[in-house]
Amino acid sequence: MKYILTILSASFITVSFSAKLPPGFKKCNLKQISSQMCLPQAIESAIKQMDRPIKKLGIVNLEPLEIPFLIVDAGSQFIHTQQAFKNMKLSGFNETSCTKAEFNYNTKTLNLECVVPRFRLEFNYVVDGKFLMMSVYGNGTGWAVFLDNQFELNFQFGEYEKQGKKYFNIVHQQLQMRPKDIAFQLDNLFDGDEEMSNRVQNAARENALEVFDDVKPGYEQAFGKVFAYIFGEILEKVPIYDIFS
Repeated sequence: MKYILTILSASFITVSFSAKLPPGFKKCNLKQISSQMCLPQAIESAIKQMDRPIKKLGIVNLEPLEIPFLIVDAGSQFIHTQQAFKNMKLSGFNETSCTKAEFNYNTKTLNLECVVPRFRLEFNYVVDGKFLMMSVYGNGTGWAVFLDNQFELNFQFGEYEKQGKKYFNIVHQQLQMRPKDIAFQLDNLFDGDEEMSNRVQNAARENALEVFDDVKPGYEQAFGKVFAYIFGEILEKVPIYDIFS
C-alpha cells in the first residue's frame, strides 16, 4: 500500500504553502456543525467540484481518479487468488450524494455516509489462482460497476501548528462499502477461452455480492487509504480556520 500511495502522489501537484479553499467550496460554522445539515451539503458539493484540477490545493482531476497500481489480497471462501490491477480509473464521484456527515471537534472525528449511484472501475488486471475449486488465470482489460454503492468513511484527526496556524492531519481512517449490486467483465480470462470465461464469470455474477464480501476488506483498506490521502492533501494545505467559518 505504501508503494501505491507513493505512485499516487506523483499524480498530485506539490504545493507546500498555506492555501485557502476555492470560493465555490461551502464552509460551515464550527460551533453549530453538529446541529445542521451544512456539512453533508458542503462535502457533497466539494466532491462534485473535484472533477477538475484545483491548482490552489495541488489536486489534479479526480473524475476519473487514476490509481497506477493496486493489489487486493485473496479471500478465504470464493476467491483464492491475489488480484493485481494496473492503470485503474475510478469514476462516478460527480454523482455522489451525502446523507450524513458528523464532525466532533472534541474527539476530532468525522463520520461520513455517502452514496455513489454508479461507482465504476476500469483497469488492466492479472489473475492466477482459484475461484472456488477451479483454477483461473488471465490478464487483460476489465471493468466493474458498483450500483448504489454506500460509503461509510470514518476519520480520526490530529491537530498541529505550522507557521502560527492550526491544521488537521489524518491519523486513522476506516472505510466500509455496501453496494446493492455489482456488474463486471474481465476480458481475455483463460487466455481468451470464451466458454470457460463465460462459465466462471456467470457463476460469479449470480453471487456477485457474496463473492465481493469475500475480498471486500482488501478493497476497503485500499480505497480508504487512497481517499484519506486525497483528503489529507487538502488538510495539509488549508488551515482549520479556513475549512470552517
